[in-house]
Amino acid sequence: MNTKGKCIYPWFILPSAIIVIIYLIPICNIFYSAFTKSVGSEKVFVGFDNFTRVAPELPKLIWKTLIWTMGSIIPATVLGLTAALLFQKDTAGKKLMITACILPYTIPLVIVATAWTLMYQPNFGLLNIAMVKLGIIEKPISFLSYDNAMGSVIVARIWRAMPFAFISYYAAIRSIPAELYEAAEVDGAKPVHKLLYVTLPQLVSITSTTLIILTVWTFLVFDIIFTMTGGGPADATNIIAVQIYKKSIYMNDSGGAAVLSLVAIIILFFITLLYWRLFNKGGETE
Repeated sequence: MNTKGKCIYPWFILPSAIIVIIYLIPICNIFYSAFTKSVGSEKVFVGFDNFTRVAPELPKLIWKTLIWTMGSIIPATVLGLTAALLFQKDTAGKKLMITACILPYTIPLVIVATAWTLMYQPNFGLLNIAMVKLGIIEKPISFLSYDNAMGSVIVARIWRAMPFAFISYYAAIRSIPAELYEAAEVDGAKPVHKLLYVTLPQLVSITSTTLIILTVWTFLVFDIIFTMTGGGPADATNIIAVQIYKKSIYMNDSGGAAVLSLVAIIILFFITLLYWRLFNKGGETE
């Protein structure tokens, strides 16, 4: 209350309310577009026509998107945690190795995709040349063929996403109180026990946050796949984000793109709820 008896608390939430409104405007526009169709310069209400038209595409799109997302974020998270644990103690060359781990995160996605595309080339790609000379393979592999394309783009995404997980876990591990480790040593805990009963339980919250952020980012990543494969060959890597772009730009189908956007929002909403339920249970036991 101020001196005149008027409540000033509503003014404190005004910035947050403005931010929420700014985010809600595009979402409302997506809902509107999902039930309309462009006819010339006008929007015509078509009910659920856009939904029924897009429905046959959804099972395959959702399945490939989930493979792309989970196949990328789970290895990236595990690798990030492993790297953070390895750098938990001060060692020679630690700063240089940490810089090397973070470096991929500083490179734009289009450049990452271009670099990996060049490395995957059958005739002059670094990976094929190295594996042939080492005797691992007899002839070059077509990494971006129908059978290998999804795995290849996932590897590129893991390389780009791992630094974020590493940064998150490294900061969290460094903030764990040293008294917890000292108490564990007094009780005779070995390194593996300290990892299982001290370090990992302290990382439950950051794991939840990291998985949510990486899931949302990866689910909606467009640059890597579009630059490397364009969603092909034969839709082998055609995920929801790529299909939204194709419908919006190439097919001039804003209604279908809006429906796919709503599907993406709904899926991410439920995945986020799942993460919160799983990790909040663990957090309550800390």
